[in-house]
Amino acid sequence: MTYDEIVQFHGHTCPGLAIGYRMATAAMEALASGHSADEELVAIVENDACGVDALQCVTGCTFGKGNLIFRDYGKQVY
Repeated sequence: MTYDEIVQFHGHTCPGLAIGYRMATAAMEALASGHSADEELVAIVENDACGVDALQCVTGCTFGKGNLIFRDYGKQVY
């Protein structure tokens, strides 16, 4: 998914979205993984900021599928 498509999903561009995009793409490269079609990849986030939207788009992890886990610690940790 391109950054422009993620901006469309999120609604605007912002520093948090850009950081989330860079973080998610770096993680996918480091894991040598592709977009999660089902539940083969799990992401844990510790905030509900803009970067989580980018993470959802890049990784395919979502709350609906149950492979995006939110721990409300308010930290910029993914």
